Amino acid sequence: MSMPRAVRHINEMRVLDVVLRSGRISRANIAKELNLTRSTASSIVAGLADAGLLVEDTSEEDKGAGTGRPGTFVQLNADHALFIGADIGIGTISIVALGLDAKPIANEVSHFDVATTSATEVIDSVAAGVKKLQARIGEKHKSRGLCVTVPGLIDNAGDVLRAPFLNWRNEPLLARISSRLPEFPTVIAENDANAFAFADAFQEGREPASTEIYLFLDSGVGGAIIRDGELMRGVDGYAAEFGHVIIGDHGFVKIATPEGSVESYIGRDAVLARYKHHGGSAENFSQFYEAVVGRVPAASATLRDWTFYLARTIAMIGSIFNPSRIVLGGTVASLFPQSSEMFKDALAANQVADQPVPEIRLSSLGLEGPALGGALILHRQMFSLDEALVFRTKIAV
Repeated sequence: MSMPRAVRHINEMRVLDVVLRSGRISRANIAKELNLTRSTASSIVAGLADAGLLVEDTSEEDKGAGTGRPGTFVQLNADHALFIGADIGIGTISIVALGLDAKPIANEVSHFDVATTSATEVIDSVAAGVKKLQARIGEKHKSRGLCVTVPGLIDNAGDVLRAPFLNWRNEPLLARISSRLPEFPTVIAENDANAFAFADAFQEGREPASTEIYLFLDSGVGGAIIRDGELMRGVDGYAAEFGHVIIGDHGFVKIATPEGSVESYIGRDAVLARYKHHGGSAENFSQFYEAVVGRVPAASATLRDWTFYLARTIAMIGSIFNPSRIVLGGTVASLFPQSSEMFKDALAANQVADQPVPEIRLSSLGLEGPALGGALILHRQMFSLDEALVFRTKIAV
């Protein structure tokens, strides 16, 4: 009797997942790992190989799989699919391509002037960058999807409602990028902080946490919540906009968010404004960071103020979500190691006594994080169950 279609689909996804996690693995060990019979595992592997998803690795035999002749290893066919993430940052476009094995194949970076470049021109540049990357990679990989990320509010239709640091408002991002790249079967738009969080949470070797909160600190402050491996988006997709939460009266700088918002205290523009308030002078964040390392008095005073409001933000998040881990990323997050000594006192001043303190970790990802995360979101979609098939298919008994 043939295996019911829904059951086979579930087992195919389980096999792909175990091969992804293992890198390469024998059929016998797939069967052992997933508690399948050897014949079932071999049948599923053969079907996935016929579909081009798996290939044999004949460089070495599996001699530890048990009795009988040594088995061959199988691995994902990295060339079978191409997943592309493109991040529109503040003046920078970063594009990353992944193969089916979720490993980066190539990347592309370009720059633009926020003040003089329209949204249409930026989207044209993204499309051109994607095509350039595809040409570099060649036709061996089939492009399966594109995810474009931006630092702003994106609705469920893929329209950017507001991206103040790009000077965008009500921009139909998804429709425009889809029209320029019609060859992609899947095109999605995503908030950059969500994509960054996804990239960090699914790094190879990472220990998963039940609830992780992400703060992406750049010009603005983005946020994301990952619970049990899934992004929590909220009803309209705007969950975790921590940068807009009011934590004070006025903030250090006037920006597009409400007065006294998190962004106005701990974002990059707020840091530079506060440094100027204390008598310092820096043309960019790098110069300010050098002043912090050099213990320039105005920079030290700015760091102390920044640390206090970062601690207030983390105390607020801890009180609401009680997360197991808070991860900091983005350019401004590089200040955190410089403030570790004063952070404990600042946190104590902003929360009730004996309140549990989550693990606070600095992400190792750089500017490529959101683009990488966008590509990984698409990759994960391909490795997810087809719920329509699983839950609506009638299984014969």
